[in-house]
Parts: sequence; C-alpha cells; structure tokens
Amino acid sequence: MSGRWWIGVTAGVALGLGTVVAVDGATQDAAAQATFRVTPEQLRTNQRISQAAVRRSNESLQLLAPIRRLPNQPNQALGWRTQDIRDGAVTGAKLSESVREGQPRWAVVAAGTGALTRAKGATASAKLATVGLYTVTFDRDLSACAIQATIADGGTAVTPVGQVSAWRSPSAANTVTVRTAQDKADGDATDADGGEPQDTNALPFHVTVLC
Repeated sequence: MSGRWWIGVTAGVALGLGTVVAVDGATQDAAAQATFRVTPEQLRTNQRISQAAVRRSNESLQLLAPIRRLPNQPNQALGWRTQDIRDGAVTGAKLSESVREGQPRWAVVAAGTGALTRAKGATASAKLATVGLYTVTFDRDLSACAIQATIADGGTAVTPVGQVSAWRSPSAANTVTVRTAQDKADGDATDADGGEPQDTNALPFHVTVLC
C-alpha cells in the first residue's frame, strides 16, 4: 500500500485543483479566469490533504486486517479481540434485548450432587428426591425454546453409556427437568433385566436451551 502513495497524492492534487478552479470560476468574470494561476501554497495544501487521506486509508486497512482474508493465510482465524473494541467489550448489557434473549444458555451438571460445574444463563441446579431426576433453572422463560440434553462429563473423563431426557417443568417456566438412566450392566443387553434402563444419579449431563 505504501508503494502507491503517489496515487493518493496525485488524486488529491487533481481534486484540489478542480475545487479551486470551480470556486474561482463562479466568482470571477471571463477575463479574470484567463489570468488565473495556481500558487505553490495551494499545491502544498492539496498535497497535505492527499497525504492525510493516504494515512487514514492505511489506518483503516490496519483496523480491518483481522477480518480480511489474506492470500497467504486463507485459513487464518478472523475477528477482532475484545480489547480491540471501543469501551472494552461487546457485553450482554450492550446488546439489544432481542439479541440478548436469543443467546444460547447451557449448563454442565455433576453426577450425584447435581451441582453446576459451569454454566451460561443457568442460575441453579438441584438433584430431586426421586432417583435420576434433576432440575436446572435458567434466567428466562423457556416457553418458546428448544431443550437439548446429553450424557457427558464436565471434564475430559470418558462418559459412561446412558440415557437422558429433558423437558420444561410444568410448574416453572424457566426450569428444565432432566432424567438420567443407565442399563444395570452399563449397556449389556444380556443382563438379567433384559437391558432395561434404570434411573440413576451416577451420570453427569449437559443441557442446552436454544431460544
């Protein structure tokens, strides 16, 4: 880009000359226009204007660099960092209500205790008195949302085989009820119970709400 600075300078000079001629042409008679001359100071002013335009163009290209796909880096991760955005970040409070309310919510719940391992938009979780049942409470009404649940550990451990189902609580519009079950012999269909799953508190799970 820096090798083409003369293009901006030339364009600025041409633009400045055109402006000067147009203004003077509108205020002077034909005889005066015939003797019109561009002064060195006018050329220097036009040069400074064009140089400033080139600087601003280069600054703009630098700001756009994170989202411009480069030929030698076609797979580079594109986007601005939080610290690159004015006022520090794009936080939930700065989003419109419709965008904020449409953000996915999720929770990772530990086996046994039913405690939240981590979450976004989930405010609480609890193990119920009935074996295999849990509740997860979110920060909004879930009436118009889709609910997904998966048997999964909150870390890197291998997750046991199991079953999970989830539905919105009939008594609280912001709460999801989750049920976990597992075959008596960890998936062995030849077990004496015929492979029928049994409700259990031994399985961790993830639950996601999409609105």
